Order: sequence, then C-alpha cells, then structure tokens
Amino acid sequence: MTWIILISGILITGALLSCKKQQEPLPDLVVEDISCMGGTLYVTVENQGEGSISEDSTSLASLYLDGVVQEDILLLEPSSTSNGGITEPNGTASYLLPYDIAASVRVDLYLDYNEEIKESNEENNQVEGKYIGPCLLPDLRIQDIYLDEDSQVVVVVENVGPGDFPLKAWVEEQEPECTLHVIKNEEEFCTRTILEFDPDKELAPVTGIAVFPAGLTLTEESAITAIIDCSAMIKEQNEDNNAKTVILK
Repeated sequence: MTWIILISGILITGALLSCKKQQEPLPDLVVEDISCMGGTLYVTVENQGEGSISEDSTSLASLYLDGVVQEDILLLEPSSTSNGGITEPNGTASYLLPYDIAASVRVDLYLDYNEEIKESNEENNQVEGKYIGPCLLPDLRIQDIYLDEDSQVVVVVENVGPGDFPLKAWVEEQEPECTLHVIKNEEEFCTRTILEFDPDKELAPVTGIAVFPAGLTLTEESAITAIIDCSAMIKEQNEDNNAKTVILK
C-alpha cells in the first residue's frame, strides 16, 4: 500500500509540474511599425506577449527590399529600446537600418525566421508588401542663444529639414535619448531630454522651432554653448550644426 501511495504521489507531482510548465507565459513578437527615420529605414518591434525572452537569444529577422534579401537583423541588437526592449513584456526595440530610401520601396519583414523563440502566436511575425519612402532627412540646429530681459539664458533649436523629425524621439524611456546640453564656460550646466525641452513636439515638422529657457541667470560675461545630441539615434541632413557657442554679457 505504501508503494502505491508513493507512486501515486510521484505521478501527481509530475503532472502538476508538467501543467505548470505548460502554463508559463510566452512572448509574442509583432512588427509595430516600418517607417523612415531620417533618410533610412526604421523598424519597431514589440513584445505583445506576457513572457520574457532570454538575453542569450540569437533570434534573427529577415528583410527584403523590392524582393531582394538583405543582411539579417539580430533582434537583440537594436538601435534603441523602450520599456526594457523586446526581452520584456510590452517592451519595444527599434532598428535604424543602413539603407538609404531615396525612392519608394517594397518592404517584407519576417521576425524570428530561425525559430529561436517560442511564442504564444507564431502567425503574426511578418509584414509583407509595405511600401516606404522616399525618406527625407531632418536637420536639427542650434538657431540662437540669447539673454531674456531677466538675464536668463534662452536656447532656440530649429528643424531646418528637409524631412520631419521622427516622433519616436519623444517616446518616454527611449534609449538612447535625444538631449540638449547647456554649458557655461566649459562646465555643463544642464542636460534635458527632448521630452523636457520640447514637450509639445514643436521640432517634429520641418521649420519647427523649440524655445528653451535654461534656468541659468548670468551676472557676468560668460561663454554659453548649446549642443543638441541625437546622433546616436537620428541620422540628420547636417551633423555639423548641432552645437553653437556665444559670448553673453
């Protein structure tokens, strides 16, 4: 009788463990968007599942432009992430791909084609026949640095185009961030993300202007430098006009 009880207990425990294993939450990768980021292709993938993905995963995406296969995309090496990236539920990963889209092009994208990741839904991993472009580059520049009537430093940033500035830059928890640095006499005074210095997305359209009161009051002549730093995530028409230095009294 004792042996029967032991064997029954083992079988029940095994069944419970098997059931628990089957109920483990799974990830679910979906292409959230394919668009332009400046002049190049920009792909955003979201994990819409309830499960996480191992950081050791070597899952690949296959990209076709006008029917021609391109270099594979390693899904765990994105250009930027939010909410922890696709390794976490509801996280996103974005890929700035080195393809200049000067004319309209057909894009076909297949996620996890090497079936590295077990997902709750394996039928939504592809986007086919989406046309993108032509893509135009934005161009942020420091237009002006001046003192207002209270002797406080004001920085003016402008998008001189010819392309719109991508709205992805304003996503909360975007990594890396688009930032504005204000420096007084070679010592950094403040750094603000684009969400902080341009919360109304004034810089998104071409000719858009954002005016940022830096909260710095001058009592003596000083060299003020402003630097708009989005180069890690945004390709621009001109990368040489992102900084400006003036002497203010």
